[in-house]
Amino acid sequence: MSTTPPAGVPHHGRHALGTDDRLMHGVIYARISDDPTGKAAGVERQTEECRTLAESRGVTVVEELIDNDLSATSGKRRPSFERVLELIRSDLIDTVVIWHTDRLYRLPRDLEPLIELADTRPLRFLTVTASEIDLNTSSGRMVARILAAASAAEVEHKVERQRSASDQRASRGTPTARPGYGYRRVDGRDVIHEPEGAVIREAARRVLDAESLRAIAADFNARAIPSPAGAPWQGVTLRQLIRRPSLAGLRVHRGHVVGEFDFELHPAILDRSTYDRLTALFDDPTRSASSRVGHPPKHLLSGIAWCGRCGATLGGRMVRLAPWTPKPGQKSKPVKAAYACGTCHKVRRLQAPVDELVTEWLLQRLERDDTADLLTTGDPEAVRQAREAVDAVTARLASAADLFAAGSIDGNQLARITAAGRAEREKLETRLTAALPTVLPSGAVGSGARAAWADFDIHRRRLIISTLMRVTILPTGPGRSFDPDLIRVDWLTA
Repeated sequence: MSTTPPAGVPHHGRHALGTDDRLMHGVIYARISDDPTGKAAGVERQTEECRTLAESRGVTVVEELIDNDLSATSGKRRPSFERVLELIRSDLIDTVVIWHTDRLYRLPRDLEPLIELADTRPLRFLTVTASEIDLNTSSGRMVARILAAASAAEVEHKVERQRSASDQRASRGTPTARPGYGYRRVDGRDVIHEPEGAVIREAARRVLDAESLRAIAADFNARAIPSPAGAPWQGVTLRQLIRRPSLAGLRVHRGHVVGEFDFELHPAILDRSTYDRLTALFDDPTRSASSRVGHPPKHLLSGIAWCGRCGATLGGRMVRLAPWTPKPGQKSKPVKAAYACGTCHKVRRLQAPVDELVTEWLLQRLERDDTADLLTTGDPEAVRQAREAVDAVTARLASAADLFAAGSIDGNQLARITAAGRAEREKLETRLTAALPTVLPSGAVGSGARAAWADFDIHRRRLIISTLMRVTILPTGPGRSFDPDLIRVDWLTA
């Protein structure tokens, strides 16, 4: 269905191109694939030359259409190209004025819709760099298709050259095409941009201190720290940011780590130990989906309390109570939060009494007269270093297990790696125990312990508990009421 042309624009029949004395009505179309400056200088030059050509050929230009900074092969929408097709279908134009055919189409798939339109209406291309191409003739269509094939071949050669250059850069450990967040490109080298590097290091440290990605993102937004794209920080984007292997000096090519960067060309923002611990943390299959996407924890001891039967950590879940006597009007069993072992499925305890008991024991310990002296002894820096070393060994053991599962190493290799790693970890854990305790916020011990605890969020509470206590929930028989003697606490301080 065609629309009525505007005043002064004639409606041509199928063979109007053969009429020499008719007036041609056309559109100027210009496009450039990459406009890094945003000044559109390339398309302006194309348009100026197309105007000159249209005037010399007596073409009345109905519209000038531009697709700036848009590739013809990326698959992205080209609004102005679609407008050209719309004008042709509406019989409002019979001529497309272009600088070269590859500005309008570079692949045969983009040409064929134009040829189909030329089956029922007059249509020609006027090009600045070549000549007229009449799509109403077989020879014109042949020329158009040859030019499309040549353009497609040029695109393929360009892709091959880019891949070859990318392969070469990867093998040499040279920087990627564009530096990521945390870096600036200076004379071909990636230089750490310290304000952004500090943001990356802070985020990594806080994640490893058991703080949620959501909480960190909210804090960055409150402090008006600019994000990579300028949008508000989110937990997901923060996780993607600090997981980049390039931050640890690792070179990624086609989705795989292939080596290390030349340090002089791309220094690391995160040390390898920190990056390995982050990777192990994010890839840990025991972490819940909510913690992976940055939702705040709901349970004080989930992932912290241990199963007294099999030694696994307990998770938080909602359970239905049994036995249960319904009250008038109740149709379903009520549910309450509980800690349960997802490995042996033999230990389960209601959350509320466990949280109350463990919290009270902790506060009583923090209120002791000797607590301040107790928690200020030792070497806090040694604590940090020992804890990081333990986590790094744990991360290496997890990576070895992944390599075995993928078939990259055999069982004997895994056994040797595991034995050596466990022995090293035992030594480090002994050193860590000797260097404890951890650092507590000022005012969190002594008479002010309860008031300070009330002000702490769940992340800080979990961090204190996991640092000072090892909570083990022992199995019990079915139907038994809560027994405090089946909750065991081992203090990690002297």
